[in-house]
Amino acid sequence: MAGLIKKQILKHLSRFAKNLSPDKINLSTLKGEGQLTNLELDEEVLQNMLDLPTWLAINKVFCNKATIRIPWTKLKAHPITLTLDKVIMEMSTCDEPRPPNGPSPIATASGQSEYGFAEKVVEGISLSVNSIVIRISAKAFNASFELSQLQVYSVNTSWATSDLRYTRILDPTRGEILTFKEVSWQMIRIEADAIQNTEHEVVSAPIRLITNQSKIRVSLKRRMKDCNVIASKLILILDDLLWVLTDSQLKAMVQYAKSLSEAMEKSAAQRKSMAPDTTQVTPAPPSAQQVRTQQASATADQSASMARLFNAYDVRETSHHLQIKHLDLHICDDTIDKDRGINKRLDGGAVQLSFSSISVDYYPYHKAGETCMHWMHYGEATKSRETWAHSLLDEFKSNLEMLKNAVSGQTQSSPQHVDCYAVLKVSTADQSRSSPQSMISCNKKILYLPQEMPAIHAEFTEYYFPDGKDYPIPCPNLYVQLNALQLVLDSRSLVWLNLFALDLRQSLEQFMELYKLNDSQKPDEHVDIRVDGLMLKVVLSYIDLNFSVQTSEMVATNTRHSSGCTRSSLEALLQAFQEQHFFTSLSSSFPRSQNSFSVLHSVFQRHAHEQDTRIHDVYRGLAPPSLSTNALKTPAATDLWAVHFSQFWVDYEGSRSGRGRPTPCVDSFPLTLWACNPARYTQLHERLRAGIGSGLLPRSESAEIASRLQRKKLLKEYYSTDASPSNTPSNGLHKPHSLDGLFSGSSSSLSLASSSSSSEVDLQVLVHVQKHLSAQVSHGQYVFLLRLQNAVKSLQRSLQQDLEQYGSKRQGPTQPFSACVGVLMKSAEVTLLLKPIPQPDLNTSPLDSDVSPSESRATLEAGSEVSEGHERPSAAGEGIQNVDQLVCAGTHAINASPLLPSPSPALRKASVDERSSVVSGGRYLCIKYLYYVNLQVSVLVLKIHSVCCSLDLKGDDTAFALEVGRIRPNQLGNVSLQQHLSNHSLGSGSGSDPSTVLLNPEVQVRLESGPGAAVHSPLAEQNGFLQCSLQAFSADFLMTSLRNLALFLEDDSASQVLPMEITIKDTHVNLKDDGPRDNASEPKATPIAVHIHNLLIHRQDDGSFSIGGGYSCSLLPVFLFLLLPPLLNYNCSL
Repeated sequence: MAGLIKKQILKHLSRFAKNLSPDKINLSTLKGEGQLTNLELDEEVLQNMLDLPTWLAINKVFCNKATIRIPWTKLKAHPITLTLDKVIMEMSTCDEPRPPNGPSPIATASGQSEYGFAEKVVEGISLSVNSIVIRISAKAFNASFELSQLQVYSVNTSWATSDLRYTRILDPTRGEILTFKEVSWQMIRIEADAIQNTEHEVVSAPIRLITNQSKIRVSLKRRMKDCNVIASKLILILDDLLWVLTDSQLKAMVQYAKSLSEAMEKSAAQRKSMAPDTTQVTPAPPSAQQVRTQQASATADQSASMARLFNAYDVRETSHHLQIKHLDLHICDDTIDKDRGINKRLDGGAVQLSFSSISVDYYPYHKAGETCMHWMHYGEATKSRETWAHSLLDEFKSNLEMLKNAVSGQTQSSPQHVDCYAVLKVSTADQSRSSPQSMISCNKKILYLPQEMPAIHAEFTEYYFPDGKDYPIPCPNLYVQLNALQLVLDSRSLVWLNLFALDLRQSLEQFMELYKLNDSQKPDEHVDIRVDGLMLKVVLSYIDLNFSVQTSEMVATNTRHSSGCTRSSLEALLQAFQEQHFFTSLSSSFPRSQNSFSVLHSVFQRHAHEQDTRIHDVYRGLAPPSLSTNALKTPAATDLWAVHFSQFWVDYEGSRSGRGRPTPCVDSFPLTLWACNPARYTQLHERLRAGIGSGLLPRSESAEIASRLQRKKLLKEYYSTDASPSNTPSNGLHKPHSLDGLFSGSSSSLSLASSSSSSEVDLQVLVHVQKHLSAQVSHGQYVFLLRLQNAVKSLQRSLQQDLEQYGSKRQGPTQPFSACVGVLMKSAEVTLLLKPIPQPDLNTSPLDSDVSPSESRATLEAGSEVSEGHERPSAAGEGIQNVDQLVCAGTHAINASPLLPSPSPALRKASVDERSSVVSGGRYLCIKYLYYVNLQVSVLVLKIHSVCCSLDLKGDDTAFALEVGRIRPNQLGNVSLQQHLSNHSLGSGSGSDPSTVLLNPEVQVRLESGPGAAVHSPLAEQNGFLQCSLQAFSADFLMTSLRNLALFLEDDSASQVLPMEITIKDTHVNLKDDGPRDNASEPKATPIAVHIHNLLIHRQDDGSFSIGGGYSCSLLPVFLFLLLPPLLNYNCSL
């Protein structure tokens, strides 16, 4: 009996070695021990057993000594032990995929018989290897992997070593068996270095990585009748990893990966074409009723319990998983750049990336449309993705049914999870040592979100047919979910990361040219993308003061299956834009010009009415009907993105804002953005038109779109008229003047046949604010925003200079970037917090109030004052400046409270806390935190209706146009700041009726800068040129409000001269003097009525003003005296 078992076991072992038969193995039958030396293993057998990808081949495998130990008397419970001393494996990469792997030798050996005793013994073999050295030769580099103390052993369902009988689960009703294995190693050392020869001189740093103990858990499901593997699950578990990389090492990693990308893509395509058909591989688990009826009563309970245990650990489909508990990645500069003579703005920069609970799951044979409930990390994020993917699949099937009956296929999906994510700000050698601050972090704990909620969840799905047949398949899709992420836009980090990315791209291009590698990117391949965001936050920091932009829920997608991002939503948005004369295609009057881009591009129109789909092109005869793989795929050039924010708000946070509530800047409101790329769209259709030799958009289609919109608008007006006796639409949108002329200019713009890609804009964006927008700003906030604007402009110039210096040289001269942004806002309310109006009775002091300081602190943390003795930074030396000097150049410390207007001495309480913070670049800002009791402010509310604006960018030229239908001031006088903030937070003052028909705008503004603005004045190219038109404006102002408004716009910084031209027509302003009287018995001053028929104010490059035009009031100088100080203090540029 022992001889038969020996022969059967050695038959299996001899398959792994060359020229080795069972007779040559010297194995003691009684002791069960044997030893072999200088073994050469079979490469093909190992390739098949390991199932290596076809871009990687094994050339030679050598083992110096092998020892085997067989426990003859305990084979059922104890494994056979196979020990290898040192294994050396030589491998190489393949430019073209090698022949696919054959069947596993284990399955081949036992394929003629059922799963019996010999198969159990062989599968339970325990393998131990002292050292494994793997050498890989590639086209551009050599790599080596060294593993020490590798062990492969059988485990139970708890992943612990035990009796072999507990390492498998058998279900006789299914005829399947589950087995569990674990592979562990003590240490792995990875090295890679570039190939150096006389032809190629590559400047590269060797890559080294040493990891601690890790393991792989393997679950296998086999059929008992032939021992074939039905499905497998492989989990690679890595403990905490710390990896420090220099920038040259990271460049080398990217270059090596790029050199292998083409071969890996070819191998993946080969694998898909030969993938097994899993539609009938895994039968559905039998029900409990089937189990009870198949067995006798004595064994029914045992079979049912075994079936339940089998279902609990069942491997439904093949999958591969990677789990990392914690990963710390440090990327830092090295000295190679200085040796090469590269001078950067930042020296010795370093960034740290921290990841916690990383998991990557890969399901290569998932059946399209099937449930994902059995996936390892199935949760709310996967449910959302599953619902969205089913919608995409249903849309594909309905489109395919128009061509032929729907068919089924398979998918490969790769979910990725990151529970916690943090990227720290870049630190440099010249910075003082301090604790690192986060640039990207997760706020789950602060927001009390569930800990099991991942910070980042991503799933990528690709569809294919198992037999590789040429038949239509859906586009791949990518789903991303971001939860409670915070991004701090740190200037130093942005400059360093920009330089790092440009240097990495430049070295990669040189590497590709050196090895003649093709760029395998597919930019024209469309991918359905959806990004969901929950509680996202972006913070702009400047001098320890923060300006935060937040959103509760966000959806960004290029598909039409999300709320607020459908085609009907786009159609409603286009109708709202079309009703405004400002956005019509033929509107070239002021504030827009003849050179302005058309805000409503035809791409939006075509997409809203489904005129850009493949099915539409087929039915219109623009594309031949075919059933090829890409028959229903659309190119990426036709992508149209929608971004919808359910709630979007802006807050102002001080440096110690954690002690109090943030001050609201803009209250929450829903926001929708639509974006497209008309230049790429036009280039695509130019190529298609050249291919088919016909026009892209027939006239009948233009007429069809115009007719469709006219019918919808007529129906809308009909029902609006019935519902509203005043002929005013209930939704607040006024009727167009003429339906016949509504599309007179649009019909021509709907055809792209006459337009060329060179005249098209690169980026087109529509922004729509449907609800009322409410904002408030104090003097300190206004000054801070000016400083922040200057800092952003300086940062932008730094990034642009680096881009021009270190940018890509392969593309050659390109067209300057152009963009057009259109914004439509129904109504808005801007609250200005001004200095309190002096009162005639000053006998009572607010310090006698009963309000406690703690109550005041709970509502608002006080502002700041700047010490007058702050020092100016020293002049920067020649050459490249420090980034802090670039960002803060031309700015001064804030000399007013960032939160509050400067209070009068009578309203100021003694300071209870005083701190100071050091500002980089040599400035010292001393901030005093004061707490106020019953603080009074003067409130001026500007109620604005029908706001339309556009922003045109073309190279260095910028043009901003603004049109306001109506603006009305509301002067509330002195109010308690605490009471005002409380009422404001409750949403008081939501604006007046937005349904008022506004025919002629009262305010029109145009601001230009860049070379194109030089036609107005030489200084306008640098500082810009402002044109403003005020027409048919009527308002009542208090004299104190105008004086406070002038103080509100004051700024201590050296303001630049902004050339401007202001036109005032048919304006009526009533001025009321409400200042304090010396004698209470004095009569009230008579209001001053100012009527301006036509007035022109022009500011020259030297800062002087010239005033001309007719007026009907002799007191106009009084009005100009109040108007000119804000103009002198106003400093705005693009």
